Amino acid sequence: MLILCILSENEATRFSSIGRAIPDISPKVLSETLRNLEADGLVSRKIYPEVPPKVEYSLTALGKSLIPVIGGLISWAAANYSAFAEKK
Repeated sequence: MLILCILSENEATRFSSIGRAIPDISPKVLSETLRNLEADGLVSRKIYPEVPPKVEYSLTALGKSLIPVIGGLISWAAANYSAFAEKK
């Protein structure tokens, strides 16, 4: 979900920018997750024929349609955080 939220902030985002936004994620896990999101049709990847290669990721229409749902989940969690925090 975090990767989708980051991608929703820009039209296109480079791999390194996503990695900087999520400092605790390893390049391997980020790469695998982006591949899975692409296979699921949520993310598209555009490769530019440059040296060094430039790759940008963006949300597909399907991915963009998921962002309001994620936003609702985040809002719900923020509004109900105290109910769960008190039980610990």
